[in-house]
Amino acid sequence: MVNVLKANGKTEPFSEGKIRASIRRAGINSGIENKIIEQIKTTLYENIPTSEIYSQIRQYIGQSIQPLGGSKYSLKQAIMQLGPTGYPFEDFIAEVLKIQGYETQTRVVLQGKCISHEIDVIAEKEGKKIMVEAKFHNLPGTRTEVHVPLYTKARFDDLREKNGLTDVLLVTNTKMTQDAVSYAICVGIKLLSWSHPEEECLRDLIERLNIHPITQLDSLSLVQKQALLENHVVLCKNVKKSDLEILNLPSDKQSEVIKEAEFISNQN
Repeated sequence: MVNVLKANGKTEPFSEGKIRASIRRAGINSGIENKIIEQIKTTLYENIPTSEIYSQIRQYIGQSIQPLGGSKYSLKQAIMQLGPTGYPFEDFIAEVLKIQGYETQTRVVLQGKCISHEIDVIAEKEGKKIMVEAKFHNLPGTRTEVHVPLYTKARFDDLREKNGLTDVLLVTNTKMTQDAVSYAICVGIKLLSWSHPEEECLRDLIERLNIHPITQLDSLSLVQKQALLENHVVLCKNVKKSDLEILNLPSDKQSEVIKEAEFISNQN
């Protein structure tokens, strides 16, 4: 059995099941899926980086009869592009919460019992007022360590009584160490990471609610995506031609972007 090299430097046996699951999440039909698996198996070698496998898959999808599926397949990488400052990630998380019925504010400065704090997101619904700590990483393989829930709990304790906070949520775009998860659960911090909790993790929420970031768009360059993010255009489903005017794109290019954004947003 061939081993693959993960972004965190660890190796594990190649899993056809994982590859198939990732392809299906992108809405790729079974015929193309089987051809991709056949192709990937011919290129495997010991300790092949997972990034190389995913790059091959994206290239194959782009040359298939479902070329727009490549952008849908790139969700994890797209979330990594919601930086480098982390502000776009905060805006994205606010949008995720809005779609679930919360009223949100981003980058709010609150006075605590001891000092003032800038809070990434405040979310309110049905009597709950949640402090959201959004921890962004732009390097694959980076894990959120235990010091993050430690300082999140300290900030929440300082702010809770004075500001009527009821809950605290720690969100990260990568995985968390076991110590970080164990501590957070022990002290009552709710967690949302790339793969936690199971079946309600960030990846699953994005796909279930169809709230895809504009960084998934292959029809725009990284610079163009950043320009939209700076103007608080965060979700594919919200992209309009009027938003694209700041990019000075010709009409046919605008139509191409809108078509791709609609494809990503309307796929289940």
